[in-house]
Amino acid sequence: MIYINGRFLTQQQTGTQRNAYELTQSLLKLTGNITILVPPSEILDAYDTSNMPIKVIGINKSALWEQIDLAYFMALKKNSILINLTNTAPYLLRQQIVSIMDMAVFINPAWFNWKFSTYYKWLVPKIARRSLQVITISTSSKTDIVKYTGIPESKVKIINCAVPSRFQELINSMKIDETNSLLEKLDVKQNNFFLAVSSLDPRKNFLKLVEAYQLTESKIPLLIVGRKSNTFADLNLSDQQTTADIRFTGYLTDTELVILYQSALCFLYPSLYEGFGIPPLEAMACGCPTLVSNTSSLPEVCGSASVYVDPNDVVEISNAIKQISADVELRENLIQEGYKQVNKFNWDTSAKLMLAEIVKFKN
Repeated sequence: MIYINGRFLTQQQTGTQRNAYELTQSLLKLTGNITILVPPSEILDAYDTSNMPIKVIGINKSALWEQIDLAYFMALKKNSILINLTNTAPYLLRQQIVSIMDMAVFINPAWFNWKFSTYYKWLVPKIARRSLQVITISTSSKTDIVKYTGIPESKVKIINCAVPSRFQELINSMKIDETNSLLEKLDVKQNNFFLAVSSLDPRKNFLKLVEAYQLTESKIPLLIVGRKSNTFADLNLSDQQTTADIRFTGYLTDTELVILYQSALCFLYPSLYEGFGIPPLEAMACGCPTLVSNTSSLPEVCGSASVYVDPNDVVEISNAIKQISADVELRENLIQEGYKQVNKFNWDTSAKLMLAEIVKFKN
């Protein structure tokens, strides 16, 4: 039997949880021999679980559930394997595969709160060494995992992310009145605003993005979509929140995100470090030009479909924003290259690769 650690269904949806959800859904298309184990916590409305074979186990929640209840349940299930898709896994269990998205907590622990950082730095190398196989999402992340855990390269398999399936559905069904209504609500005009989308995490480099945007002296508004999480260190953007042309929207639905991607002049993503980076691909799928960092996995993921900047160079970011906003031909080229780049990543392909790893260790 194949079991999936479904704790992600009770967690706020970020790129890590989206990857886990999409991969799970695609695996369910390939085999019926899967049960998703969840703690006795409420599954969030962000996830459609109507087709998921879910089993609630244990009495604990959060990390305690994972390390005690889930570990005990799996210890009793001989000839079964546990799939963990969100960086953590039961420490004592060996008959499992663990997905490690990135090693950001090792690259810079200050990006996270001390409790999260301490726990992950203790746990991740141990589960990487004890598990049957490690899955990651880019060559860049694989290099970091090998470096910080000491496991051999042969133990790490790359299985990419892709654009969320819900986005593809929405792109094909968006209505003009929905678009106009949201743009009016946010007080922006079609093709006349910059867009940034992410959790409000120091690693996403919003402080330098805001500084670079202000250097442009542009009157084109900057929308920043995302919400804070207790996982991350305080971003301290309060001083910039009073600027009329910089607007923080908070959390938005997928429908609202697609509208903004389709309507923005350019998508800005000068992140300091990414294991993969789904938002640039989301923007590309919606026909939005992208500007991203030249660091970690982003050149690997974005290919020739983005303008690249040094995320630590505010002047370079500012000049690139001015260039992309002034050059219509550049934006059109990025849009066309973006459509090609998105097609290189597919959830069904990723699920087939994952199932091959599972079968390898079950036989």
